[in-house]
Amino acid sequence: MKKIFRRAALLTAVAAFFFAAHPIFGESKTDGASGASLEYVSALLAKNKITRGNFTLEKRAAGRARALKSSGDFVISASLGIVWKTQKPIKAAQVMAKDFALTESAGGKRVRIEASENPIYQQMALLTCALWTDDLDAVKGAADIEFKSDGQFWQLRLVPKDAAIQLALECIDVAGVCSGGDARVTEMKMLLKGGSSASYCMSGHSFGGELSAQELSYFEDIPENKTK
Repeated sequence: MKKIFRRAALLTAVAAFFFAAHPIFGESKTDGASGASLEYVSALLAKNKITRGNFTLEKRAAGRARALKSSGDFVISASLGIVWKTQKPIKAAQVMAKDFALTESAGGKRVRIEASENPIYQQMALLTCALWTDDLDAVKGAADIEFKSDGQFWQLRLVPKDAAIQLALECIDVAGVCSGGDARVTEMKMLLKGGSSASYCMSGHSFGGELSAQELSYFEDIPENKTK
């Protein structure tokens, strides 16, 4: 079960990196009949190079009534990735970049997993690169995408096509809001095969500034902490 939730959290972090930091399509536009388009929302999300905020995470295991809850803050770098910094119930950190995932324990020990050494992480990393290069064929090849918006609130569903990912992941749901010329992600939910789930609520968004020295260190190469 711990391995399943670890995979869920890592994949959810990837989802945040996709939809809170990078445009999904190259052109921005709106549709007056149906509200903001996916292209428009994505362009608004991508214009902020650094995004910070708070999060609460709720993990539910299939067949269990009680959820596991944690909270903390996050920082998204459009060029590097996302850092989830848990403050309660214990301090820890989780990082997702285009080619690796990293966890940091309360004691400061870091463990890094290379995307190239894990088929699931590699597929998600390839999708990230495709977004950077505006490769629509790669995006459509990796996932079926459903999007709807009323002009202010929007919802996005990502359904993986890769058979290996399908064994663990049903879908990723992302929701957010557009207002004042900005867009932000407010909710993300990952539904796993069998009914388990991991849900993030994101709030208190702020934009701009730079990464701290500690935050930058998460994205540095640390060979002695690498693991498969």
